[in-house]
This record gives sequence, C-alpha cells and structure tokens, in this order.
Amino acid sequence: MNFKFLPNLITLFNLFLGCIVTLLLIENNLEVKNVFIITIICLILDYLDGYIARKLNAKSDVGIQLDSLADLVSFGLVPGILLYNMFNEAPSSSVGSISSSFYPFLGFIITLSSAYRLARYNTRKSTSKFFKGLPTPANAVLIYSFAIISAEGNSFSNIILDYNILMLIVIVSSILLASNLKLLNFKFKSLKFKGNRRKFFIIFISVPALIIFGIYAIPLILSVYILVSIFTFYKSKN
Repeated sequence: MNFKFLPNLITLFNLFLGCIVTLLLIENNLEVKNVFIITIICLILDYLDGYIARKLNAKSDVGIQLDSLADLVSFGLVPGILLYNMFNEAPSSSVGSISSSFYPFLGFIITLSSAYRLARYNTRKSTSKFFKGLPTPANAVLIYSFAIISAEGNSFSNIILDYNILMLIVIVSSILLASNLKLLNFKFKSLKFKGNRRKFFIIFISVPALIIFGIYAIPLILSVYILVSIFTFYKSKN
C-alpha cells in the first residue's frame, strides 16, 4: 500500500489542531497552560510530517506549501492572539483609554512576521546546518511562556503585563523572525555526538532547566540557543 499521502495528512491534522487552539484562545474556554498542551502536539506533528516525508521519499511542492500554511496558523496566528490577550489584560493607565483599545492589535505584527518568515523559507535555499531567522515553532513556544507566566499572578506577571514590555516582546520577536540571523537547525541527521556537540549542549542545559524552573526556563533556553548559534556560525566562517 502506498503511504505517501501520510505526511500531508499529518500536516492537515496539525492545521486542524491549530484551528482548535485559535478558537479556544478567542473564547477563553481553557487556561493558556492547558491550551499549550495542544500546541505541543502541533509541534510534534510538525516534526513528524517532514520526518515521514523524508523516510517515504514523499516530498512535494504541495506538501511544502501545506506545511507553511499549517505553521502560519499553529505558530503564527496563535502567538498573535496570545499577545492580543496579554495587551487586553495589561493595565491601560500608562497609555490612556484610546490608545489601549488600539495597542492589542499590534500583537499581530508577530503573525505578519511569521508569514514573511515562512514565505521566505519556501523561496530561498537553506543549508542543512542553519535556519535564517527564528523558526516559527520556537517563537510560538517563547510567546506561550510569556503568556503562561503572565497568568501566574506574581511579580513576574506584573512585569510582563506592561505595555512597554509587551511592545518590546513584539519588536524583538518580530525582528528575530524576519532577520537573516543564522540559527542552528535542530533536525538531526544522526545521533552521533560528533557534528552535533552544540545541539547536545543546548539539550543538556535545557532538560534540567525545564525540570527546575519549568516554563520560566524557556526565555533563557531560547537565549542560549541564539547565542550558541551565533557563536557556531561565526566560528564556521573563520
């Protein structure tokens, strides 16, 4: 039996779950940390469709475009909604009532940046070692971490739920998505330590950090990932 349809089916299921996440966030039916579990499934599916396509030799132009469309919803639109909700939850006294009604829509700049990043990825040749710009799934996880922390009701929540901090998150996140910054590709061709040292280094840091600090570790892990990627790229150029 020919199973070459399977990667596209997985991609469509990813898109289906992305639509569910979007609806749940809009209707506010579940806590953000519970909605995040569905997005984790989307992340797994996003990896599986490409992996299975390579194993079945089932790569196609339709599959590439479909993957980007699914990613735009699951990892592009969703972060925009998360930031929209955070802006609405932030005290508006510092910007005034008129400005506060406009600011939340700025969260969708991340959705636009994600769309640009995905379109560029499909039209440019990329190396197997580096991505250009922050991958949309990684950015979605980062924005989720801020959204979950902001709902904790502690001092960190008060820091994040500030219009200036939220705008800073939008700007930095959008720049990382749309930039030409070379970041390590985490698709392993083999599990050998040689050639994957820096990837394993990031993993060895990430696992204990997540166990100890939970969701609070994600911004730190992303920062380590970016710094190690920059170091690796410039070392390879010399």
